[in-house]
Amino acid sequence: MASNTKKKLKNNIKKIYKEPLKSEMETTVNVMYGENKLSIYTNKVDLQKQLNKLIGEPIKEYKIKRSISGSLWEMSLNDKTKIQKVIVKANIYEL
Repeated sequence: MASNTKKKLKNNIKKIYKEPLKSEMETTVNVMYGENKLSIYTNKVDLQKQLNKLIGEPIKEYKIKRSISGSLWEMSLNDKTKIQKVIVKANIYEL
């Protein structure tokens, strides 16, 4: 029971993001064929929030003190639906 309470509290805590300087903003998309994975890293705050909503929590959040400075997502190349959501709905390219 205590474990569920901790998870609920953790999910209800508002995330604090550190806004990078414009010259330091980056998003990296890697296709790792040998591991059959698509990897997305970004330090752009708006994109991190978008990806959280579209595909869920990242596998890793990079932090400076208590602020999130970047996030990393990985997904299987077989997960076509998730990849399509990212390509179509996430504003990775700032178009």
